[in-house]
Amino acid sequence: MRKYIPFLLLFILLSAWAVFLDRATDHFVFEPSTQVYSLQKPFEEITFNTPDGTTLYALYLKAQQGKPTILFFHGNKYNIYSFQDFVLPYANKGYGIYLFDYRGYGKSKGKVSEKNMYEDAAAALFNLILKQQIIPQDIVLWGFALGTSPALYIASTYNTLPFRGVILQSPYTNMAEMGFYMLAQKYNDTPAGAVLPLLLRPVLWNKNFDNTEMIGGVKAPILIAFSQLDRTVPYMMSRSLAAKAPKGTEQFFSPTGVHHSSEWIEPAAISFLNRISAPVLPEKE
Repeated sequence: MRKYIPFLLLFILLSAWAVFLDRATDHFVFEPSTQVYSLQKPFEEITFNTPDGTTLYALYLKAQQGKPTILFFHGNKYNIYSFQDFVLPYANKGYGIYLFDYRGYGKSKGKVSEKNMYEDAAAALFNLILKQQIIPQDIVLWGFALGTSPALYIASTYNTLPFRGVILQSPYTNMAEMGFYMLAQKYNDTPAGAVLPLLLRPVLWNKNFDNTEMIGGVKAPILIAFSQLDRTVPYMMSRSLAAKAPKGTEQFFSPTGVHHSSEWIEPAAISFLNRISAPVLPEKE
């Protein structure tokens, strides 16, 4: 029995190290806020549960007649109450809005992780379909930054559902490449800049967020929008993801607009929403 003790201790040590890295990288990836702001529109604050019973919160505004509903997946910071300004231009034009918080954000319970984000996204989708009775043909999936991963997860995993469209705002390729970029920005031309990238993949062992892998499975129309002035997600990374997207994917490149601004995408988003909302006319013989 004693001969197995070193292996047991090694296993315990490695397990503890894995847990430590998991917790440490959570702070690297997720920056949730529990600050709640007053509502700027007559949103209905609703709750729904994940399959394991965790309670999540959402803000819902019903669409006007003939308009689709935007299912919005926010990024790694703030929460749904902070993103009201983001969606107000579309709410004001009659589009339905469904903003939800992942676990640990806003009023939502539980702990956020990549796996939980995908489960939360699926729970939000089916609450929108089954409880709010919005058919997939009237749903536009909109992912922002980190939120492009759960948006793509839904669009690719449930690609038999005829979603109206998918909007990816400031998307990235995968978490490892985002990590390389962030380290390069912070430690460029230093010894740490040469060493830290080598440790990145082991550190992010359970956080893939691989948009490059998921985007090929999307069947709905896609708009990928990115800004030249974005210093959080470089536009070249968004462009790289667009190169992997299905044929027919639209791209919008803006020379203005920082990461958390939303004005720069509005004209392109409205144009895209109008196109995918227009009836398909029969071809002339």
